[in-house]
Amino acid sequence: MAQIGEQVDFLRFLPRDRRTSKTAWWIALLSAGPGWIVLGALKLLAGSFLAFFALSHGVSVEHAAEPAHMYLEAFRYVLSQPDLALALTGTFVILSQLKINVTNAYAGSIAWSNFFSRLTHSHPGRVVWLVFNVLVALLLMEIGVYKALEQTLALYSNVAIAWVGALVADLVVNRPLRLRPQHIEFKRAHLYDINPVGVGAMTIATIVSISAFYGSFGPTAKALSAFVALAVAFVTAPLIAWATDGNYYIARKPKRSWQNLEAIQCCICEHSFEPEDMATCPAYAGPICSLCCSLDARCHDLCKPHARIGAQVSETLGKLLPQPIYARVNSQLGHYLGVFAVSAGLVALTLGLIYLQTSTTAQLDTQLLSDVLWKVFFALTIIIGVVAWLFVLAQQSRRAAESETRRQNHAADPGNRRA
Repeated sequence: MAQIGEQVDFLRFLPRDRRTSKTAWWIALLSAGPGWIVLGALKLLAGSFLAFFALSHGVSVEHAAEPAHMYLEAFRYVLSQPDLALALTGTFVILSQLKINVTNAYAGSIAWSNFFSRLTHSHPGRVVWLVFNVLVALLLMEIGVYKALEQTLALYSNVAIAWVGALVADLVVNRPLRLRPQHIEFKRAHLYDINPVGVGAMTIATIVSISAFYGSFGPTAKALSAFVALAVAFVTAPLIAWATDGNYYIARKPKRSWQNLEAIQCCICEHSFEPEDMATCPAYAGPICSLCCSLDARCHDLCKPHARIGAQVSETLGKLLPQPIYARVNSQLGHYLGVFAVSAGLVALTLGLIYLQTSTTAQLDTQLLSDVLWKVFFALTIIIGVVAWLFVLAQQSRRAAESETRRQNHAADPGNRRA
């Protein structure tokens, strides 16, 4: 489902010009986007058939869903030589696993690269993140996460379906009802850091579905937790879009005069890119590509200061809280408590998931496990408190240094001195 949902992202590269062949344009649209559901459905049907075929030929329920047993029974049925069937099964499984791992390593390196380039404004290279991704996978394998793979994937499915549900609701409900702008923007320089429609709907659906997954709403909801995620995201996304009046989709309007250009040169790296990958930069007074925009750490999103996450949080808290309380929250102590609460919450969530997963998959004393995890949490809380304070102080020092640098540059500029 998540892989099918990702296909909509590729449609940004589909040319808007339909004059050459309207039929070919629609075939390309359906093939590159929603048409992938056809391949996905065929794969699901084929896997269900092989599982049923394995069960009907004596394979136990515990092993009927394992690829090796499914393929072995299928090859035994069509081939008269058992050794050849076993060899084909081994070859097929090995090739499939190689393909899956290579694809995941490549996709994971892209995800890590995008995440850290946006967060740290640095890009050491895709190979670094490829090695990092493989090392993380090996670490997870060594600590035994893959032994509970079914539980892990079932938990992840709730997050993936919540994302897909919010995405589908935004495209098939919000857009026709004009709860959102008709133009779908992909460039980060033109977007708010946080759109409460997608982020809010996905977060709410994830919390509700994971609660259902662990039995909070009964056995039926537990078995249908993925459908709970889909339904909640599908309902909450239009409601949030209506409540926010669709104001958090586009932070600034694109430059219309670029639409008919084939390529535009970046004023930083001087490479040429398509207009869909370019944005106007007021800090450098010229067009800038998406990579240079992500790696720049000095402008602080001068093109959209109101759309940064800090400005969004401050605006929201300013509307919700009285001024005296908001002033305390927006202080150095308030920033520290916010960083501490978020960090401690993530650690608590991780340890809670470990407890729930371990208690349901292993024969352990749950009380002993709970006591150990509580001690680990409180020990980590002390470390989090110290690191959070250092982080806040470092951020304050950085802002002070940048402010002083801007003041010195402003004072040293001849034009300012004449003025």
